[in-house]
Amino acid sequence: MKSANVLLVITVIAVLSLRAFSQTTPAPSGVANTGISSVLPAASDRAVSDDSSIEVEPVDTQIEKHSAVSARRDGLWFSTADGSTQLHVHGYIQADDRMFTSSTHGEELDAFLFRRIRPLFEGTLFKAVDFRFMPDFGQGIQQIQEAFLEEKTFSFAKLRVGKFKEPIGLEVLRSDRELIFAERSLASDLLPLRYLGTQLSGSVLSDSIAYQGGFFQGSSDGSNGIFSQWTSSHEAVARLFLRPFAATPLNFLHQFGLGVAGSTGDQEGAIAGLKTVAQTTFFKYSSTTVADGQHSRLSPQAYYYLGPFGVLSEYVVSSQELLNKKYTGRVRNEAWETTASYMLTGEKNSYAGVRPRNTGEHVTGWRRLGALEFAVRYSQLAIAGDAFPHFASVSSSARVAKEQAIGLNWYLNRYVKLVTDFEHTTFTMAPGNTTPLHAENVLMNRVQLAF
Repeated sequence: MKSANVLLVITVIAVLSLRAFSQTTPAPSGVANTGISSVLPAASDRAVSDDSSIEVEPVDTQIEKHSAVSARRDGLWFSTADGSTQLHVHGYIQADDRMFTSSTHGEELDAFLFRRIRPLFEGTLFKAVDFRFMPDFGQGIQQIQEAFLEEKTFSFAKLRVGKFKEPIGLEVLRSDRELIFAERSLASDLLPLRYLGTQLSGSVLSDSIAYQGGFFQGSSDGSNGIFSQWTSSHEAVARLFLRPFAATPLNFLHQFGLGVAGSTGDQEGAIAGLKTVAQTTFFKYSSTTVADGQHSRLSPQAYYYLGPFGVLSEYVVSSQELLNKKYTGRVRNEAWETTASYMLTGEKNSYAGVRPRNTGEHVTGWRRLGALEFAVRYSQLAIAGDAFPHFASVSSSARVAKEQAIGLNWYLNRYVKLVTDFEHTTFTMAPGNTTPLHAENVLMNRVQLAF
């Protein structure tokens, strides 16, 4: 099985490489279509992106006369003379401070960490194949978050292979750099992050219909795959997202989108625990419980943006077959979330992010204050009742977690973003529990620097 997986990836990469080298005909002078181009629900409102496997922005790629090296506002660019092959080097750093007035154990804590340190190397080969390599050095851990190739000859059918985000959750697919709150909601606990796999994606009718379908290594909820590690688990993933009014005269409905995504496959082995928004574990299976069979997910989702206002919502159900010694069974966990935000300074809100109008930087002057965003969120996650007591301990795990959040974001310019939000999470324990978890209250502050 391991050899077959390796052979499959090598074969696909070889096909992509041959396709790229077959298109070396010099392009006419003008603008080269470069950068990572992918399917996203709101293609008409793309902002500077960083790491999402779905909504990667085609950054302005007009390099005058195709300079070999160009230092620009969005990073460092390298290009061939005809502009057919380009490399874009940029990245970002997120430094967080988390002040707990009450942790799940009733303690006052204060923690500082570099949540993400991510240089990005992305671009296009011979106008035919996009690529991205994104390592991460945050939290003192060195890992490869993304590394993939994407054949992009046809916008309605792009083939991608490597490690990237599985196309399921609406909030997960949003770029880490464009998050409204410092951390994603409880609903994202039941969704996979980045895994090795292959994907076919595309869009038609002016991006009114977008789809993704792929085959990935089997994934535990809320977890991230290891680039160099092959597993025996696997799953198929599919997603369909519609913007039914994108090509109509109804401007106030252009940024309304809805869709559904799901996955099904086989998972074996250990299962990751579930964490609060502040990354504190509130539920974990017993040490002898393992995944033992089919794992399926379903996630209906929608968003709507109009002027400075935006709202996003999704529901997730994750159903997993488990084994604990002599006990077997299927556990069905559910979660949902709704996030709303409003640009206090009047900028246009969108799923892909915000472009501040009055930016304070050396080009426009430092007296400008940038953009301010106000946001609220509610999310909830419920563990199936039949998980207790055979697969999880009633004494150490919560059955339900409910999160409420309020936040304020300051976009000083395209390089600096300040995030402040207060998170309040309460817990409902399983019947028979005598030591309930304390409500978690945490003030989270972030300084995000792009380069």
